[in-house]
Amino acid sequence: MVSMIGVNFEDNHVATGFGNHLARPILRDEWNENMSFEDGVKLLEKCMRVLLYRDRSAVNKLQIAKITEEGATIYPPYSLKTFWGLEAYKNPTAGAEGSW
Repeated sequence: MVSMIGVNFEDNHVATGFGNHLARPILRDEWNENMSFEDGVKLLEKCMRVLLYRDRSAVNKLQIAKITEEGATIYPPYSLKTFWGLEAYKNPTAGAEGSW
């Protein structure tokens, strides 16, 4: 990877923006080089779910690609399963005092 100022470095995972602050710690704690593809997808979904809950304006759709020596496989897009049923999500201004 090359940073914004041209510094070259290698790592096992990369994230930008909010992902660098919220997803990279999860990746550092839970990623290992012997993970199965399915476990890697679950970890990616966990990271993306954290990011989605932090920024609700984000889109909950993912598309996974698997690249190996044999070639590339691009899987169809799908939506993350999320839960927004908490009362605070339904009416976030309820109980708020004062005015803006």
